[in-house]
Amino acid sequence: MPEIEPIVEIARGTLVGRSPLGREDTFLFDHSMRVMRVAERLSRCKEVSSWRLDRFALAVASLFHQGATVRLEEERRSSAVYAASLLSAEDVKEYSAELAGDRLSGHMPPRQLESAQEIIRHVHDAATDIPEAKILSDADSLDDMGALGVWRDLRRSILEGRAVEDAVRTAQRRDQYGYWDARLHEALRLETSRRLAASRLGAARAFMAQLARERDASDLPPEDQAT
Repeated sequence: MPEIEPIVEIARGTLVGRSPLGREDTFLFDHSMRVMRVAERLSRCKEVSSWRLDRFALAVASLFHQGATVRLEEERRSSAVYAASLLSAEDVKEYSAELAGDRLSGHMPPRQLESAQEIIRHVHDAATDIPEAKILSDADSLDDMGALGVWRDLRRSILEGRAVEDAVRTAQRRDQYGYWDARLHEALRLETSRRLAASRLGAARAFMAQLARERDASDLPPEDQAT
């Protein structure tokens, strides 16, 4: 199997853009690395032990599955007419697959590159029979859940100038309407992934509950309060 390290460096050069402050924006690259690690672990779980998997193609697809995002963000900032707003999710996957082909041609066996592109095209496709695409879909969805999901939501809230109360209210609404329970059962293909998601969501709920208590200052022990 080819070495993944050179591909990681190509992905870094492709996925690291510029933040609105002019600094390196590693958000997408960091996400892709996390997804690659989770996909690798899922590919070795007992539940898929009978599946025939190309783990190298899976790793490559994990790195580039949202490759188009950084280019589309650059277009959003520089273009008066944001054409990317007209793109569907399928268009973005196709754009990402083409970007992977462009960046990686000559750096890995052509057949495996084609496999990686097909995995990208079928990620989050409920009807796909491509086993690597099923694993990548779960790994990508899991990155939205648990402590990582909280971190992403808080990052977005801070960038949008929102208060702690807004973050707490959003989390409470999601629980009230069963958002995460639905995601757990509808977005994840593997029972292994569902168990991991349930554990992560429990940790996230505990964090948000503590955040709510600290927001209200209701965590002060009764014995420390004057009567």
